[in-house]
Amino acid sequence: MIQPIYSFKRICILCLALLLLALYTYGAVEHSKRINLDISRVDQGAYLSYTRSLYETNYNYVGGRNRMPVYPFLQSLVYDPSLTENESFTRGKYFNIVLSIALLPCLFLIFRRFFSTLQSINLLLITAFTVFLFRAAYFQAEILFYFLSFCSFLLMARMFKQPGWKLGTVTGIVAGITHLTKASILPGLALFILLFLAQSAYLLYSDFKGKIDFTRARNIFLQRILSLALVISCFLITLYPYISTSKRVFGHYFYNVNSTFYIWYDSWEEAEQGTRAYGDGKGWPEMPPEQIPSLEKYLREHTALEIFERFYDGLDRVIAVAKKSYGYFKYLVIYLAIALLTTLASLRNIKVTKSQLFLLLFYFSYFIAYTLLYAWYIPIASGNRFTLALFLPLMFCLTATINTTISERPQVRLAGKQFSWRYLFNLFVLGMILFELYPILTSRIVTTFAGT
Repeated sequence: MIQPIYSFKRICILCLALLLLALYTYGAVEHSKRINLDISRVDQGAYLSYTRSLYETNYNYVGGRNRMPVYPFLQSLVYDPSLTENESFTRGKYFNIVLSIALLPCLFLIFRRFFSTLQSINLLLITAFTVFLFRAAYFQAEILFYFLSFCSFLLMARMFKQPGWKLGTVTGIVAGITHLTKASILPGLALFILLFLAQSAYLLYSDFKGKIDFTRARNIFLQRILSLALVISCFLITLYPYISTSKRVFGHYFYNVNSTFYIWYDSWEEAEQGTRAYGDGKGWPEMPPEQIPSLEKYLREHTALEIFERFYDGLDRVIAVAKKSYGYFKYLVIYLAIALLTTLASLRNIKVTKSQLFLLLFYFSYFIAYTLLYAWYIPIASGNRFTLALFLPLMFCLTATINTTISERPQVRLAGKQFSWRYLFNLFVLGMILFELYPILTSRIVTTFAGT
């Protein structure tokens, strides 16, 4: 009797998963047909042009160092030169929908490695129906970048706990592919390297205790410093074909028009009239050196108050956009509130070693640094597509915090059964996201343009 019941349970779970997948596909396709109809909106036309150029030049196209090559390369695998632009646009949108569907089970497997089945299902449903669904029907690299940057974040965090040559190699390669998808990982990688070195120095210092143990020092060096060297070297090796071309054509290895020039303008109009008008996508802009934007030039021409106001206004707009977006914001608020409350309630019982402190510093500095960077970049380009790169890492950290601060032991008795507060919280979240599927699929998905 046990085996048939078990099989029936598995069949029900499989049917429910297929139903949710069908609903996700329906919503994404409807969004493609009814909302995202104009390839000229946002940068979809530029991505299609990049894809076409890669295909027509047998993948020797240099590009304008604005968008990165991994996503156009993947799109080029299904590109057909006999199709019209609109037909290619439609095919590209469907390709992105399929890509998003393929990434969802990968996310579930990652979640399941760290969390319970119910927690993993909640994280997957929230991600699928309040983030991925709205980004799926666009000819853009964002969904792929969200997944890869999340993987890079987890791998870098793992390095603080269990560094080794295998993990260092994988971390470097994944970080390199992430950068080639969207050039936004360098700040996070720099923070990781800095704090990992600080943690290594602390471990060396704390182990000595006034007496040098050369064997211990050698082991720490081999395990940590060489693994970090593998991260950096594998990252650079993965990037080398791209950055060597950047050096040859544009004069700098990590040349990117956004981080090199546009970030130091006060508006997109200034960027269009500045380096963009002087050919920054074809080579180093041919304009007087004193007119080329840079950090030094920006600090020289702006007061501390103006810089503060740019950050403040940017943060205000980041929050305002998130509130009015696809529906993910309330889940962030709920998870954040529960994580803060439970952390404060169990503060006396939480023990953090000084070595673990560097991992916590990495988490906090990662979110703070990127939030400030996105806020700073708001005058040039705003919208959900940038800040959503933090969604998966933040939800992961908040869920891990809740697991640490809420016991899974049964503490509440309901209907004659014992439940833990953690289980009840996750049951509430599951009910909340399932209840919200109807307004998402009937209204929100066919009225909200989500390309920005």
